[in-house]
Amino acid sequence: MRVRLLYPGDTPAPTALGDTAVEDLGLSALFDTIADSDPATADAVRAVIATAPADPAVIAHRHAVLTDCCANPHLVRAVHDIATTATAVRRWTSTAGRRATGTLVLALPPFTEQLELLRRLRTLLERDGDRVTAAGWTDLIATTKQFDDTYLRAVRDELSMLRFDHGVEFEAGLGAGNKITDVVVHRPPPARRTRFGLSRGASVFDAIADGDGTSDPVMQLKDHALAELADVVAAAADELHAFFLRLRDETAFYLGCLILRDHFDRAATPYCLPHPHPPGTPRLRCRGLRDLTLALGPAPATVAGSDLAADGRSLLIVTGANNGGKSTFLRSLGAAQLMMQAGMFVLAEEFAADVRDGVFTHFVGDEDHTLSYGKLADELVRMNAVVDRIGPHGMLLCNEAFAATGERDAGRIAGPLLRALTEAGVKVVFVTHLHDYARTRYAEAHPGDLFLRAERRPDGTRTHRIVAGPPEPGGHGYDLWAATELD
Repeated sequence: MRVRLLYPGDTPAPTALGDTAVEDLGLSALFDTIADSDPATADAVRAVIATAPADPAVIAHRHAVLTDCCANPHLVRAVHDIATTATAVRRWTSTAGRRATGTLVLALPPFTEQLELLRRLRTLLERDGDRVTAAGWTDLIATTKQFDDTYLRAVRDELSMLRFDHGVEFEAGLGAGNKITDVVVHRPPPARRTRFGLSRGASVFDAIADGDGTSDPVMQLKDHALAELADVVAAAADELHAFFLRLRDETAFYLGCLILRDHFDRAATPYCLPHPHPPGTPRLRCRGLRDLTLALGPAPATVAGSDLAADGRSLLIVTGANNGGKSTFLRSLGAAQLMMQAGMFVLAEEFAADVRDGVFTHFVGDEDHTLSYGKLADELVRMNAVVDRIGPHGMLLCNEAFAATGERDAGRIAGPLLRALTEAGVKVVFVTHLHDYARTRYAEAHPGDLFLRAERRPDGTRTHRIVAGPPEPGGHGYDLWAATELD
């Protein structure tokens, strides 16, 4: 039984994520916002982001499903509620060594209950299915239509007979070494109405249920006869349960997207469905890109958005004023990339980028309190771990890397590292205080470079926007000197 709300076909390999990428890029604020409404839904969204593939076809598939969900929020909620109810049905696990009779007895009640929920799901989709057009939804509708009332009634009747309320009738032969062979379980005989009610006939007997079943030859024979039936019923019950689990988790992702949409609408924050491009030539273009942590804060203020035109650029170097929005821009760009690849809305008026098979971050961290390394050594160890994992279509977001050493030495480290990464096809966004390195790189005029800086007005006021421009020092010294001159 298929559920293809997230994937149009087989599940491709997921995008590799750095160990701290989710935290560094502020996605915890996204999960916390969804968790305020439904913690389980937040977990589902987290799982999808962590396993999103670098595949524009998958993203387009999810966009179509999400568009239908936005137009029919009641439908996705109703489907999710049925799936959640079905997965909550108590199922008794059959332990190793349990007799086939026990396995069969334990499997029948939850299987019957979940079949009724499957009927409810099919009825819901038959009633409201004409409102959705995405392939993920139409495939689900086609799957449930196979289980019409006639089919489900026949299955229920078969399951009812498998209770063997009046005993089991079967035949068997003896093979080599007196081993049981050619076991055939007969359908229970039809009931006959008598003066005392219904009778199943005298040919059916009840196996003794008391005592040690392993030493009772009748119990052993009955268990052998029912073993294959028990396995078939248990496998069918497991398949139906797995179907509802997938349906619950996949609809939960879209419910999380709807929760975010409602939050953005209430805060009047612009968002969009992004335009993914296949890997190859670097693509990156956005308008009004905003930061999640600011937009989803407890009292979100008006967040300044940044515009960017970086098609064909593989190295973006961001310099400029402290507290000017450089780190915020870096977080917003990385979060948008991950949300795009998950098939979600992006916090921008427009956003387009090529997909990346790995997204890694290297942000300034606290010094190693175990004293295993100094701060620079710790940075180098973490960067080495990134280099070992990142592929030629990966993305690396660096925030003030190598700040623990002098600018000259830091430039000697950063220069060869960034050159090797970009030549290998990695897209790098490098927020830095290394003005000498940035100025030297700018003078070299590499065609794949784009230099950005935090916008600052002549009086030192920060606009918190990132604009294109040559490298600019980032300290507070200029502001202090300007203030002194004004006094």
